Amino acid sequence: MLKIIFIFLNFFPILHAKSMTVDYRVEFGVMGKVGQVHTQYSDTKNSYLIDTNLSAVGTLANMVTGNLKERHICKGIMTRLKQRKATTYEMIKSFGEYKSTTLYTINHQKKEVIKSYQKWKKKDNNDKKYVQVSRYTHTLRYYAIDDMITLFLNLNRYIQNKEKPAHYHLKAVGADKKNGRVDIKIPDNEIKKSMAELLGEAKEGEWLMNLIMHRQLYNSKQGELMVRMGKESIIQKAVLKDLIFFGDVRIIKE
Repeated sequence: MLKIIFIFLNFFPILHAKSMTVDYRVEFGVMGKVGQVHTQYSDTKNSYLIDTNLSAVGTLANMVTGNLKERHICKGIMTRLKQRKATTYEMIKSFGEYKSTTLYTINHQKKEVIKSYQKWKKKDNNDKKYVQVSRYTHTLRYYAIDDMITLFLNLNRYIQNKEKPAHYHLKAVGADKKNGRVDIKIPDNEIKKSMAELLGEAKEGEWLMNLIMHRQLYNSKQGELMVRMGKESIIQKAVLKDLIFFGDVRIIKE
């Protein structure tokens, strides 16, 4: 469950700060808090770094996820026009008796993305030593300037009018497995009213959107997330709605 939810927790663009820390809590159905996220962002004149850590919270959540811990590290460059371009995106996971790393390396000159994956398994439950059980490297069938995180760091460039209903077709490394597709919908006023019941009313400078990942996320057909963005371009609250048998997933800034 939390492995899937984490996909969305990277989408917290911070556009006007040299350094910032953001914390989120993850709530699930009637279970309440099941996860926590701590994210650090920093940038210089020529580069930026985002380092995010996720862990399960509570006995039941840890039992279900195998004491899940994840670390996502995004590195990139800043262009002269202050656009961010991702260069590497790394995911480090440990769950149960396994641990894994996934590394995307983006070559903007060649316009290609290379994915490297490794997975290890403990020799036995009482042993701290691991044995490699999987390893591969291949070139993705698509290229994108952004990874999942950087896409949202650049969101203000792609969406100028955040009040006008519109449908944006974007692309990001680490999103849809086939082509990296990500869709963002700016809702009309009628839909905004129903979204506000779950997300809260958008305050001055905030805006609402639907984020579609095009992958089945825990019985959600397309992985569609409702999001309320804040003044500083930081997610305030997000809801993955109507998961069959399980209820809503809520991601809330603390």
